[in-house]
Order: sequence, then structure tokens, then C-alpha cells
Amino acid sequence: MQNTRPPAAAPKASALVALLLLTLLLAGAPLAIRITYAELAPFWTAALRVMLAAPILWGIVIYKRIPLPRGRALMGAVLYGALTVGLAFLFINWGLVATPAGRASILMSTVPLMSVFLSALHGVERITRRGLLGASLALVGITLTAANPAAGQSSLPHMAALLVGAALSAEGGVLVKRFPPSPVIMTNAIAVTVGGAILGVASLAAGEAWIIPVQARTWAALAYLVIPLSVGAFLLYLHVVHAWSATGASYGFVVSPLVTIAAASVLAGEEIAPKFLSGAVLVLAGAVVGALLPAKARHAALPDRCYDAEGRLIPDCT
Repeated sequence: MQNTRPPAAAPKASALVALLLLTLLLAGAPLAIRITYAELAPFWTAALRVMLAAPILWGIVIYKRIPLPRGRALMGAVLYGALTVGLAFLFINWGLVATPAGRASILMSTVPLMSVFLSALHGVERITRRGLLGASLALVGITLTAANPAAGQSSLPHMAALLVGAALSAEGGVLVKRFPPSPVIMTNAIAVTVGGAILGVASLAAGEAWIIPVQARTWAALAYLVIPLSVGAFLLYLHVVHAWSATGASYGFVVSPLVTIAAASVLAGEEIAPKFLSGAVLVLAGAVVGALLPAKARHAALPDRCYDAEGRLIPDCT
């Protein structure tokens, strides 16, 4: 038995609608996070967000009676949460303190491209000329974006932190595939629980005040981060993956920065300079060319892996 995969069919209308909604929801994330900074410290914002999302996800798990994973499957979910929620959110939320939302969304759109290179690092696939071309385009685009004289309150350390956050998100997505899979709802419930613990400890270590917001604007932004993003975007992403493909769903992460730039310009008064737009186009083009365009040829398929009840790999399983 082999993991052969037929070419992706044309997307269904429902998948396109879901992808559009997913793109719009993702586009609002950087703006919503920056809005909460009017009252909340960055690490506490991230911790509070996942602490509020965790009961919702665990409620779905209990309602569906999904059993808790064991062994290596549980280890994979914990590692995924530590990387993509705990550590990644630390860098992303700190980076957003001094990076406008539009610029931050461009930097975060490199996640699919980073996944390609991290997959090669872990021996999952090889780096291709297409991947190198995409990386070159993205690097030039990031350089133009960082060098934009209209960067406002941006700083190179904070922009670098966003790239580290993107890399950690990509690393978590790659590493989790090396473990036995768990139901996606369960994986995300475990992830936000583990990530929330890491973020809470980091917030306390930084001496942040754990305050409850009082402004309606902050509560609206926080509610957006918890329900539409942590629950709604997750369900939309799954629908696109099942109705179309994971690659198709990844386009939401690449297209959403364009929406963020427009929204940030209108709602937050962020300036859109020609050099910044040029850099944004190059970064997005690099992500599409290096990570999302279909390859001309696929490597030989590997046999399926089998695992026992404890999540241990069974060798030579076909």
C-alpha cells in the first residue's frame, strides 16, 4: 500500500467560499492583537486568548467523546502545542508590539515556504530549484519591506521575532507529521492547553499584570481572536482541506496579508508606500512559487507507517 495522491481536482464552490472566509478571518488577526495592547501586555494577551479558547475546544472533545491519545500520539500533540502555540505566540506577540499589522502579516506569510525547507532539513523531501527561487524572491521582498523608510514604529528585532515565530509555526507543523495522528480537534485542544501554560509562565516571568480588560474595543478584539479565529478559522481550514486540499487551504495564509494591508490602512492609518507594496508582492510570490505551486514530478511514494495502540512505530508495515 502506498501514499500515492491523485492530482487535486478543481475546488468545489463550498471550498472557495470557505477559503474566502478563512482569508478574511486570518487577515484580521494582526490588527486584533495590536488593538488588545491598549490594555493588555503582549504575553498576557496570548495567554488569555488560548486560555479562553481551551474550554471551547475541550467542550467539543467531550461532546464528541474523543478519547485522549496515548504514547507517541500524545507526545506529538504536546510538541505541536509547545512549538506552534506556546513558543511561536511568544515571538509573534512580542514582534507585533513594534511592527504594524500589514508588515507583520507579510512576514508571517512565509510559513508555507519555511515548511518546505524544514521538511528538507528533517529528510521528508528535497530542496528543489523552485524552492530556492521562492526563497530568493521572499528574501528580496523582506529586505525591501524592512528597508521601507515609512516603516513607522517597526524595528528590526521585532520583525526578526515575527520571522522566528513563523519558523516555529512551520516547524511544529512539520514535526507533528512524524508522530501518529490524533483527531484534529483533540490535537488543537491539547495544543492550546500546553501553549497556554507556556505563555502564562512567560507572562509571569516578564512581570506582566494579569488584568481583565474594561474597554469594549479590547473585548471585541479578544472575542475575535478566541471564537472566529481559534474555533471558526480552524473549522473553515478543515473544510477546505477535506473539500479541496491542504495546499489550497495554504493560499489563505498567503492571500490574507493583502487584505490586512488594506484594512490596516483604513482602520489604523498605516501608510502603504510603493517600496513596501513591491516587497509584499515579492514575499507572496516567493511563498506561492516555492511552496504552493504543484511540482512537475513527485518523489517515489513511501509505504504507509503503522503504529500499535501505544503509538509505537511498527517497522516494515505495509
